[in-house]
Amino acid sequence: MTEPVSFLDRPLNIERHDADLYVEQVGPVEAPVVYYLHGGPGYNSFSFRDLVGDELGAFQMVYADQRGGGRSYSERDFAVDLLADDVRAVLDALAVSRASLLAHGFGAQVAVRAALATPERFERLVMVNPWLSMPMLARELQRRAAHEAGRPDEALPPESALAEPDALDPEPLVDQAFSWASAKALFDLMEFPDPSSRMRLEHSDATALFGPHHATEPEGVWRLDTLPQLASLRLPTVLLVGTHDATVYPAQAEAGLERMPGALVSLLDAGHYPWIDDPETFVPLLTDAFDVRTS
Repeated sequence: MTEPVSFLDRPLNIERHDADLYVEQVGPVEAPVVYYLHGGPGYNSFSFRDLVGDELGAFQMVYADQRGGGRSYSERDFAVDLLADDVRAVLDALAVSRASLLAHGFGAQVAVRAALATPERFERLVMVNPWLSMPMLARELQRRAAHEAGRPDEALPPESALAEPDALDPEPLVDQAFSWASAKALFDLMEFPDPSSRMRLEHSDATALFGPHHATEPEGVWRLDTLPQLASLRLPTVLLVGTHDATVYPAQAEAGLERMPGALVSLLDAGHYPWIDDPETFVPLLTDAFDVRTS
């Protein structure tokens, strides 16, 4: 007689009509389900599981590479709403009725849309260094790149000094920023408090085995903005923010909290990847975040 399975650790390929989604389901069968939405776009869930997964044994984790990134494929161009619909499709395929969402960086764009589209499927939302507004990020990139290139007179003023920030087209700002500094160098500068953190992530990425495809991103990615939608969220929500992550702190974090006065926030002495910079603080905070109730 076969004994019932009490612990899962299985990779799956979930086929949609236009995509092949790679998913790993890991953890105790009876544990609360947490769906991890990685950053990017075009990144993967490998490094998060590799670097911190062993510390999350209290949960049944769903590590899903978003279409167009990592080990997942998309046969056509797509909008970000399709990434949110993929979350529902994966939960259906796993026969999971309810889960919590854990979103990092760009994953917040997907998580907020998924939570609003099917709120009955989710218990709560935890966002780690969320990119809630890609136009806001574009402005921060332009400002930092201008200063790094020795062109401070061409840098945009701080967010608070922009009378009509939404009137600025973010795509030319990003093009300008990346003409002054390489995208990788700029993000490395803004996301990592020291080179050792960057090297740990790069070492993890180097061990990942992905298929022969090019990462793709949602259409109009730099125009994506969840800030107007945040007030409609009805899930208990927690933000974990690294104070050394210049892509998020303080502008994005403050803008999000203004629209979610009931959300809880914890600040960490870390950059964009707090599970690398300060795991001793990050893991207990993350665990606690899935137990809290917010107003």
